[in-house]
Amino acid sequence: MSDDKRKINRRNFLAISGIGAAVGVVAARVSGAETARAKPSGMKITRIKTYMFNVATGSVRLDPKTRQPISSGFKTWLFLKLETNAGLSGWGEGSGEWISPIVRTALHQWDELLIGRDPMDVTAICDDITNRLPWKGGPILGSAVAAVNMALYDIAGKALKVPVHRLLGGRQRDRILIYDNGGLNFDSIDQARKQARAAVAAGARGLKGNPLEGRTWAMDRRELEHCVAIVKAVREDVGPDIELLLDVHGSPAPELSIAFAQMVAPYRPLFLEEPCKVGSVDVLKEISRKSPVPIATGEKLFSYPDFKAVIDARACAFLQPDVSHSFGIDNFLHISRLADEAQMLMAPHNASGPIHFAALLQADAVLRNFLIQEVSGKWFRRFDEFIDHDYRLKDGFVNLPDRPGLGMEVKENDVAKLPYDRRMTYRQYRHADGSWKGW
Repeated sequence: MSDDKRKINRRNFLAISGIGAAVGVVAARVSGAETARAKPSGMKITRIKTYMFNVATGSVRLDPKTRQPISSGFKTWLFLKLETNAGLSGWGEGSGEWISPIVRTALHQWDELLIGRDPMDVTAICDDITNRLPWKGGPILGSAVAAVNMALYDIAGKALKVPVHRLLGGRQRDRILIYDNGGLNFDSIDQARKQARAAVAAGARGLKGNPLEGRTWAMDRRELEHCVAIVKAVREDVGPDIELLLDVHGSPAPELSIAFAQMVAPYRPLFLEEPCKVGSVDVLKEISRKSPVPIATGEKLFSYPDFKAVIDARACAFLQPDVSHSFGIDNFLHISRLADEAQMLMAPHNASGPIHFAALLQADAVLRNFLIQEVSGKWFRRFDEFIDHDYRLKDGFVNLPDRPGLGMEVKENDVAKLPYDRRMTYRQYRHADGSWKGW
């Protein structure tokens, strides 16, 4: 065998040997040395910094029946920065409603596991952290590890002068199809039509909203009819080419979700998200079997075993892991590969900030089984306040950036000035009798 063929075969082997190997392949190609993968980079993590701050939502949403709050007046975002002795830094995000302060504490507890490490050992460092912890799941650990994982990939991409998707095996697509979470309103038909038109005019080709939140008891027929009427009106208004997505936040009884799916099916929603509480794969599978609308779920699942149980049962049509809570890009791709074997599509969850979105774009680019990406149109239009980026929304797609790393840079001086207030409004989902109805 010739030397050239031996090199080609070796590269092919490395390319299929996992994410860490992919980083090594790129390192070898960029440096021109086949031995680059085996050598430490000499770069070390020298400092951990976090920025936690509030971003105003504009208003507190109230339950249309009880007038109690079902949203907060702000969200709390948590940014992580890892600095190195090479002058390079990487950014990650571990934002989560009501959990950001705890995630921040966890990150600073891990300074001895991060300071002095070679940031090019992306997967090895994250495995080391999770292996040392006896607790393996949940949103706190999942979000903290995710933030580290993103920041390490950001550094690795910058060091090798390539976008992160190159380290993950190469892009499958040049642009990412998105939908607007917030483009579909269920307060009234007039408000729904107005909001849908505005979102479409801004470039969205998919609109999502939260039906059934106004129910006053577990099987509220009036709320069913109200929400179906709104979907019907919006469908007639925006036409057949705009996707409508329905998220009931895992709060209704299974019977209510099935009834809603059957009533709304003629207006062709893309999916019904979280139709029941997390916990029973059997219940989710039963809903999927009875619903004429495809079922999506995953934002409240975190570890690989959580997703494996759903995938093995094929209990839904579309999976929605959140890269900021499910242990980062590595685990996100691990989940996607298992889903791909089961011929399930990925519609990743996204309710956080711009670093999270940047990581999602890089990961979405390499998925074989990608369907559509969630983003809040309102947040997307504000990303300029927090990061320097090249994102453009056109015809329902966001371009895949070519910059090294995650493809953006945080405006650190601006972010450092943003306020933090711990008094975040807790949601009050109540039936007319005062009993708890969801979330």
